[in-house]
Amino acid sequence: MSEVTINQHYISKCILANFSNKDEQVYECLVNSGKIYPTNINNSMVSRYTYEHPYFETNRIEKWFSRIEDYTGPAINQILLTIEKHESEDIDFSLIRDLVNKYLTTFIIFYYRSGALLYEYSFGQKNKDDSVLIMTEKLMNSKYIRALSKTIIQYYNFAIIKNNQGKFLMSDQFISTAALSIKNKFFQISNRHMGLRDTIILIPISKDYYAVYYHGNSPRNIQKNKINTLDGLQVCDINRVIINNAYKKCISYSKESLENALDKFEYESPSEIISGSDNGPYFGATLKKEIFFYSRDQKAWELIKELNKWNIYDGIGRNDKCPCGSNAKYKKCCIEALEIAKRIIAPFAAVQAYPFASINMVKDAVSINATIEMPIEEFDSRQEFS
Repeated sequence: MSEVTINQHYISKCILANFSNKDEQVYECLVNSGKIYPTNINNSMVSRYTYEHPYFETNRIEKWFSRIEDYTGPAINQILLTIEKHESEDIDFSLIRDLVNKYLTTFIIFYYRSGALLYEYSFGQKNKDDSVLIMTEKLMNSKYIRALSKTIIQYYNFAIIKNNQGKFLMSDQFISTAALSIKNKFFQISNRHMGLRDTIILIPISKDYYAVYYHGNSPRNIQKNKINTLDGLQVCDINRVIINNAYKKCISYSKESLENALDKFEYESPSEIISGSDNGPYFGATLKKEIFFYSRDQKAWELIKELNKWNIYDGIGRNDKCPCGSNAKYKKCCIEALEIAKRIIAPFAAVQAYPFASINMVKDAVSINATIEMPIEEFDSRQEFS
């Protein structure tokens, strides 16, 4: 048996290097405490014995990831070189898209091995080490990962976003996602799962560039099949999404970027949803944190979670002061969000059912043939309630 690697990276050093300075340092933030500190990439996005489990030979999973990293680092550098050549007008943008598409399955593997996903896997588990088993179960399903990659390539638009000052963040989830609209209040998944309509997927390339796949109601400043240079406010919008994808850590080349993004961070753990009858069996699922790109959708989601407070809006005129306490007029504040919330809740209210739905592939997915990102974890009465 080989000696175990004690500190194991859940975000690869070959990716962290592209967010660091010449001395291989980044600023790392503990998102829940707000603490920001400089650190070397050797010590960033790591935890002790991250991938060790009694079921596996010592260092087995760490070695497997190392083999993937051996070609991923050069691949990312090739993507960056291709972007550079395109910007000097030497080559077509399609070559950038083709390269990112080529390595998309690898990026999805990096997503499933990330610290944020490991945290989600461990949520509600009696044995926290079992998060490694859940991770390996998903990663061993290569057919699923290829199918999810194919769905994204086939049905999502593609673009590159750029910031000239290197101010993009990277979360401990690696890939960051957000919903571009509320589809429904799902039983098994969130509105930002890959494979759904109106979803944006952000893949870190470096502190200067992100690859973006998106479907539907995309931001106006992100246009498909081109490099979109974002200004400071637009970068803040992206960084707000990225930091809210984090559960524990976020990193950046820029300390200022982390400080600015922290003001928009809202911690929310995964949640367990239980359904069933008094006679059983009971079934449940662990849900990801909901993250919305647009503030109106975020506000609508908060209203959906607080049905009992809707009566404060009864009889309020469009030009009246909004009863939420913002001091803005109702028409400038909550009116649109409340309309969205009512539209989502209406089908459930009609049958007096609790508002949780299964995916409707025709309405919610990018295609009837799409592969949707798997739920975090599902459980039944035999596991939890016996």
